[in-house]
Amino acid sequence: MQTEEQKQEGISVEQEKRIKKISTIIMIVILVIGILVTTDILLVTKADIGPFLAINTKTYNDGGTKEYYGLGYKVIKYNQKVGRRDTVIGSWGIKYNTNPETYTIRELAYSIINDNNNHVGEFIRLTGTISSKSNKNNTITLKFTDDIEGKYDLTVKAELLSKNIKELNKNAPISLIGVITDYDNKTLTIENVFAE
Repeated sequence: MQTEEQKQEGISVEQEKRIKKISTIIMIVILVIGILVTTDILLVTKADIGPFLAINTKTYNDGGTKEYYGLGYKVIKYNQKVGRRDTVIGSWGIKYNTNPETYTIRELAYSIINDNNNHVGEFIRLTGTISSKSNKNNTITLKFTDDIEGKYDLTVKAELLSKNIKELNKNAPISLIGVITDYDNKTLTIENVFAE
């Protein structure tokens, strides 16, 4: 039985132990959930697997694009028949977006240098002229060479999904739709590309 003095001083030793146990359990649960969510996000972004801890809330009639909601994050796995075929992960506020940003290869080259933006992860429509093609890899290359000491030079490599590359001619104009996945040493890579 507690004395009147112990009651006035605050919580008892038993209550303090109980609070510590509950706090520890809550922290362990939060840590486990954090690890699981982080693992799910990493699997989606790095290995394109999952998501396992998110719920599919909507499937679009565009070829099978799916939206998933997880604990504090949202995943959109684009799978359009002709168009976007990438995975986007972010907060619950990210929107379904199938409207590509449109650039000529010249505009893109200037934007990369002047705006200090490599555009990685962006869904774009790019127009230019075919400088080379590889029938074996179904890959085309577009090049832009500037007149200012090569400052704005840009090479774009794109693996086509939509067209038989044999139908395309070198030096022919082309419009590509895809997602920029890499930029390194003035070479830009676009994946999941459809030619128009």
